[in-house]
Amino acid sequence: MKKSKIKKTISAVEPPTERDLFNFNEVSPFTRGLFLRSLFLGGLGLSLGKLGYSSKNQFPEFVKLMNNSKSAISNLTHYYGHDAVLDRYGVIAPWYQQQNGQCDFRIRIAAETLKRYPWTTTKNAVAAYPHYIFTSKWDISPKGEITPLDPGDWMNGDLGQRATSIFKGMVDYYRYSGDPAAIAHINYMAGYVLDYCLTPADHSWPDFPISVPIKGKAYGKANPEGMIQLDICASMGEGLLRAYQLTKNQRWLDSAKHWGDLFAEKCNLDPNAAPWPRYANPESAKWKDDPRGNEQTGGVTMVLAFLDELIRLGYSGKDKKIEAARDAGLRYLRDQLLPQWTLDKTWNFYFWDYLAQNQCCSTTADVAGYLIKHKELFPNWYHDSRNILTLFLNRSSADIHSASDVFNGAWAYPESSACCTRSLWYAPLMVGTVMAQCGVMAEDDLMQELGYRQMILQTYDGHENGLTEDNIDGGVLVNNRWFNIAHPWPLLWLQQAIGWLPEKLGASRENHLVRSGSVVDSIVYGKGNITYTTYDAPQETIDVLRLSFVPVKITADGQKLRKRKDLKANGYTVKKLSNGDTIVLIRHDGKKKISVTGKDPQTLLPDTELKYDGAWKKEKDHSSGSGSIHFSETEGASVSAVFNCNQIRLTGRVDEFGGLADVFIDGVRQNVFIDFWNPDLRGQQILYYNNGLPSGEHTLKIIARGAGNPYSKGRRIYVDTVQFSAETGQDNFPSGTGPAGPQRMIFGYKTQYDYKDAQGNLWRPGTEVITRLERFGDTVARCWMPETKNDISGTADQELYRYGYRASDFWVNVTVGPGKYGVRLKFAATQDASRYQNGFDIIINEKTIVHNLNVIATAKSTNKAVDLVFKNIVPHNGIIQIRFKGLPFPKGNSTENGEAFVQALEIGQNLVGKGAIPVSFS
Repeated sequence: MKKSKIKKTISAVEPPTERDLFNFNEVSPFTRGLFLRSLFLGGLGLSLGKLGYSSKNQFPEFVKLMNNSKSAISNLTHYYGHDAVLDRYGVIAPWYQQQNGQCDFRIRIAAETLKRYPWTTTKNAVAAYPHYIFTSKWDISPKGEITPLDPGDWMNGDLGQRATSIFKGMVDYYRYSGDPAAIAHINYMAGYVLDYCLTPADHSWPDFPISVPIKGKAYGKANPEGMIQLDICASMGEGLLRAYQLTKNQRWLDSAKHWGDLFAEKCNLDPNAAPWPRYANPESAKWKDDPRGNEQTGGVTMVLAFLDELIRLGYSGKDKKIEAARDAGLRYLRDQLLPQWTLDKTWNFYFWDYLAQNQCCSTTADVAGYLIKHKELFPNWYHDSRNILTLFLNRSSADIHSASDVFNGAWAYPESSACCTRSLWYAPLMVGTVMAQCGVMAEDDLMQELGYRQMILQTYDGHENGLTEDNIDGGVLVNNRWFNIAHPWPLLWLQQAIGWLPEKLGASRENHLVRSGSVVDSIVYGKGNITYTTYDAPQETIDVLRLSFVPVKITADGQKLRKRKDLKANGYTVKKLSNGDTIVLIRHDGKKKISVTGKDPQTLLPDTELKYDGAWKKEKDHSSGSGSIHFSETEGASVSAVFNCNQIRLTGRVDEFGGLADVFIDGVRQNVFIDFWNPDLRGQQILYYNNGLPSGEHTLKIIARGAGNPYSKGRRIYVDTVQFSAETGQDNFPSGTGPAGPQRMIFGYKTQYDYKDAQGNLWRPGTEVITRLERFGDTVARCWMPETKNDISGTADQELYRYGYRASDFWVNVTVGPGKYGVRLKFAATQDASRYQNGFDIIINEKTIVHNLNVIATAKSTNKAVDLVFKNIVPHNGIIQIRFKGLPFPKGNSTENGEAFVQALEIGQNLVGKGAIPVSFS
């Protein structure tokens, strides 16, 4: 009875909409999580049903209730799919305790779910592929059983986004794991897109991807009257180009070239206009009559990334028109969009299933990532990317139904201020990853820490069986309907996160190429010898590996590279970790074949030392490690071995004759199977791995099915070696991290560049602010105070007091490391006197420091600067939270809830100086 009451209450608070695309009656949230949520809402959630709020009147009353909440702290004891684990500072720590780490675990689960996805046949689809190729709509049972669901028209609209995730994520997964299944799945997706999802030859954009095919028969050929959203088309093209570099499939390159020619042909070169609209066919959009319906803003960087890659590969189109189009896009980004970085519409219009007129996670991350990658073109790349990324923290907090915040030190937030209630999971995967990238490239401890903590929290969703819970309170809101978000999305972004933070997020006592300066088209993870080739090696090609050993020798195209202190020239650097692992960076401009050798602690068993049952044959194989390989085509034939280990890998061959086999660990059939099929022969590949085993004795057994997938010419399974390791020693996911230096921010500050004060200190825009408004609410338009031109006395830095943030209740979450800090708050009453009729409270880490503050009385004047200083502040759960809460004031015969405000904030461990004595309203 209690559970049903809670479900009814939440349904009343969060009525489903067309945008939500899920039915609350189908959701089974964890009662504990929802109870905790009610506590976080000040105990008010459970009361809403009893108070009788309907979907018509619930928002104003809910806001009123939220305003009376006593606490702004959002910590829970259960996040997504697991109980919270905290470090000694109260900051989120991994729930997953195996030494490969939580991010690597989640990558493996995502890849395995893709690999074991049920297939269609030519009887129920236009081609035989895994169901996810055709639709993102799925369901997964508590036991991990996957049920593909008919998407109808609307829910097949994420084809372009899904294809992008597969192309990019699987290219990276092959490099990271050495698993050739990644190549097979890229082939499936590319085959479907190019055979069945292009416009006809007589279309105005001929033979061009229908990126949002919301019309046509499910599992059939895409209807060109579906929406052709151009930024998504460009992302598909960029992904296809990366896939081409992995496989050398000429058809894929030719298709991408043609798409690039169309982008160039259709480009508007007028420097005062957007180079491209949102759609190739705006008449097909549901919001075609909205004047904003065909507007292209921040999504231009997706087009730029595609055209850049074509140019890098040597194709500029006829008369270099692709270069001209790319340059038009750069002008638009640099001259029109970046100066308007605080406007809601500047980083939006991406999500295909609504107008998407508000800043969204995908455009935010893509634009920032583009600026970082092309920093030579954007001198202010660091400030611009940081500002855009952290602005999203403020903007996405507006939706009261999402209630985004910092949770035990880590930010969690929805895809935008419009969607999707308490699914605070998938947006931080991408935005947090690019924050980490920004932090690494700019050597910014704060940005690195923001990204690091988000990766820990957002990997609380996964389970071994493929179930993933995206509701931060527990349960599923989005991930049991949108498969792309559930698995391809984290596969892509978590690999990138590890690539930027390999020491913190990488797997311990293993070998992985976690980031590369070019696409890796072949890799062999041998014992003590990792060999790989890249498609090309342009200027400043740098690869990053996390290894379980110290390299003894590294060669590039057979030439020995020199160990260096830096990478100003070809060579490599080594950073030793406490457990014997190393972080190795290799620069190899102009050289494509890399070999890394050293004393690898893992053990290797050749095929001759394994136990075979049934019909097996042995043949010479120059692609294998030993020159020969065992294979079988017979159903029931098995190979097995017993190991003392905590991780195990099976290596072998894949080719066009490959068949299927089941995997058993300790007698238990694994959810994932092995498919030995691939369009091209590749030897010494990682066909199966399990690296989260408890230390001890384990048995691996592979049993042939005597069958192959629909594309195989045979049913062979090939066994080369087994690699295993019992090595222990964990060096990842450190605690006690975070910036300890001073942080200075000006609220309401819209300038692209940081302000330098009279002492030479830099002040950034204040963006890490939570303000609850309503769905689609715009915190910048509503809360960022306009610049005043008044003279402000009492300061040598009037700029620090010219702006500000104003709302009835808001709080700043400052991410810090352990220690004691001082906090300086800056105020000036610069607006109309009617705005200052009430006082407000200042609450630091849930303790009221100042009650009913009267800024004018404290400063003894309007337009006069006044500072308040508080010392010896100890962080709570990895942050210092400063809350500003307006108090009621009499107005006529009633009272009105007043607003609070602040102009600037400074935090530091060595903060000097004294502040004014605060004066309260009497």
